[in-house]
Amino acid sequence: KKDMVEFLKTVKTIISDMEADGAEKHRQELNRARHIRDILTRWKFSGLNRKLQMKPRKWIEEETPDGKKPTKCSELQLIVKWGGDLTKLGEKQAVRLGNRLRNELYPSNKDGGILRLHSTFRHDLKIKTSDEGRVMKTAAAFAKGMLELEGDIPPILVSLVHKEKDSQHMLDPSGNKEVKKDLDKCKEMININMQKDVDYDKMTNEEREEL
Repeated sequence: KKDMVEFLKTVKTIISDMEADGAEKHRQELNRARHIRDILTRWKFSGLNRKLQMKPRKWIEEETPDGKKPTKCSELQLIVKWGGDLTKLGEKQAVRLGNRLRNELYPSNKDGGILRLHSTFRHDLKIKTSDEGRVMKTAAAFAKGMLELEGDIPPILVSLVHKEKDSQHMLDPSGNKEVKKDLDKCKEMININMQKDVDYDKMTNEEREEL
């Protein structure tokens, strides 16, 4: 929240400077800055639904007085967006998916299935997500179904969902062409499988594995 407020102040200052220098002279840049301001001021700063992201696009090497050539970012893409909210239907679907995975991996038996490992999972299970609010809430809803937890989503999100710096780097392929190539390939395979017209409940285990 603090960073967002500081960024909003900077944007407003830039808008004031461009307006003072002449709106027609800076028409395109001014329209973009106003658009950013409008996104940031549409709602109060709260929750997890807004995102400010900076992605490097071009790099250059500049030689320093001591002869070194460090790589510096010469072009930056600024992304300001409202990430949306997880709907009640989406929450229910994520919970059902967690239930389904629990039942397939740990079928109910006399030893209690996953409930026997419940205390261990509560301490050791780590769910990593991006910093998108709706994604974090989806992960928490999945954990609720997976571990048969009771209660609301926010406490589960705080205790089980993680978005460390290393996780974000893993999930965001910016500047890493090799990772992006693998990520695009995975997305393509998922998209192909998601478009298949099959009855998953009637498929054999072998057919599910192949899918």
